[in-house]
Amino acid sequence: MFLPLLELVANTEEQVSGEQMGNLSFLVDGLKAIGINLNLTVVLLSMLFLFSMKGVFKFLEQYKKVVYRQFFIRNLRESNIKALAKYDYYYFVNADVGRIQNTMSGEINKLAFSFDLYMKVIQQSMLLIVYALLAFLANPQFALLVAVGGMLTNFAFNSLYKTTKRLSRELTKNNHVFQGLVIQQVAQFKYLKATGLIHGYASQLIDKVYDIERSQKQIGVLNAFMQGLREPLLIGVVVVVIMVQINLLGGKLALIILSILFFYRALTAVMQLQTYWNKFLANIGSIENIETFSQELKKGKEKTGKHTFDRFKNSIRLDGVSFYYDETPILQNINLELYKNRSIALVGESGSGKTTLMNIISGLLKPTHGIVSIDSEDAFKINIATFQRRIGYITQDPVIFNDSIYNNVTFWAPKTPENMARFEDAMRKASIWKFVMEEQPEKEETRLGNNGINLSGGQKQRISIARELYKDVDFLFLDEATSALDSETEREIQENIDQLKGKYTIIIIAHRLSTIKNVDRVVVMNKGQIERIGTYKELIEESESFKRMVELQEV
Repeated sequence: MFLPLLELVANTEEQVSGEQMGNLSFLVDGLKAIGINLNLTVVLLSMLFLFSMKGVFKFLEQYKKVVYRQFFIRNLRESNIKALAKYDYYYFVNADVGRIQNTMSGEINKLAFSFDLYMKVIQQSMLLIVYALLAFLANPQFALLVAVGGMLTNFAFNSLYKTTKRLSRELTKNNHVFQGLVIQQVAQFKYLKATGLIHGYASQLIDKVYDIERSQKQIGVLNAFMQGLREPLLIGVVVVVIMVQINLLGGKLALIILSILFFYRALTAVMQLQTYWNKFLANIGSIENIETFSQELKKGKEKTGKHTFDRFKNSIRLDGVSFYYDETPILQNINLELYKNRSIALVGESGSGKTTLMNIISGLLKPTHGIVSIDSEDAFKINIATFQRRIGYITQDPVIFNDSIYNNVTFWAPKTPENMARFEDAMRKASIWKFVMEEQPEKEETRLGNNGINLSGGQKQRISIARELYKDVDFLFLDEATSALDSETEREIQENIDQLKGKYTIIIIAHRLSTIKNVDRVVVMNKGQIERIGTYKELIEESESFKRMVELQEV
């Protein structure tokens, strides 16, 4: 815009008039209306002012883009994390772990990149509108050619857009599978290494890496093709426009330079828009996946009541409880009552329903039929999270975080004198205090390594028990907590658990029947039903199936 102004003011000593600017006379007339007459000094100062303002707005654009981008990504991560925390356990066990991992990490990063591309698409769209408007003011014919040229180039790129979207979806699926394989390799590393299967498993990972590379390469080639095609198309359209303007419309090249400049800028915006849009579509699989994932998390949100659970006072009662997985019955007509500070063991063959029953008692699963009452209140009316905070859960595979012993036990609680006292009490109850404070050079700050690699099985289990005791719980759920230990370590930990009897309501799933001799009641499960309930001694005398299990284990 300044080129003709500079030319005019440089070639005349007189003031520039609006007529000399043709269709852009409104610029000169507008300045005169506010008392400014154009001369070389005014034009140069105007240039300086406008480009200074451009710098200011460029800073504001970049600043706001960073702010909005980080707000967008943080808000999305936060909402997904909260939604996953409220995700129903039933839906979680049927979910693709690799997809969850990939969506919560890699896909979010792609979405952040897509956000930048989308903002650039908007920016180029605004530039296109501005330049098209200026081109129209300078020469209406050029405005029409801009529109035609833009539509024609869009048709040329349309098939490329479709191919990019398809490849993006394939890439997202391959990333899900790859993340799932990595998670399983890390979780099963010891087994894979010890059995020599790790190299075969690694081959699967490498195959998936090649699949991912193939998709990314194809997307990259499409982007490169569009980049290479952009300039030739651009110049081709400009050449056609000039020829049309001069040969068909009778224009003169010297008089249409400004219009050609606007036209070129407009077409540049079109091409940039198409390039950014194709790069945006290259991440469409990630965008669609995150959107679907968020919807699934909301759809699978755990249904819970509003009443807050304070402390366990009396009993948990199950009346006619049945549970079906799809159409398959897992539990049928369970009637059971668990009393405060009493211990109960669930025994039976594999597939008898022990774990499912414990999951229902702990609130992880909702019964298909029947009623679960906690202190005479329907469990559906209780905020299940407040109930579960009163549960200590100890599994066959101890949960150990790659952090210090203190953080593992206290779950990253501040290191106050009060918390240290609770930490010491929990460690002593779990019989691990001496090992930590006398045998470890860094004491409670000793790091445990990945999955507690620096500890024995018994030490890991004791750390796990200490964590649950630190929480000040009402219940202790032990899901075959000692079955992976050697006999001597199992006996020691069992003695620790026996010392907790009468202080907590203890529910045990036991494979080794020698560990449940001292419980208050034993529930014998068979094919999803309760076969018999009684003390260990009573069942030895009255239940043939229980007696047979005891004899097989030579207890």
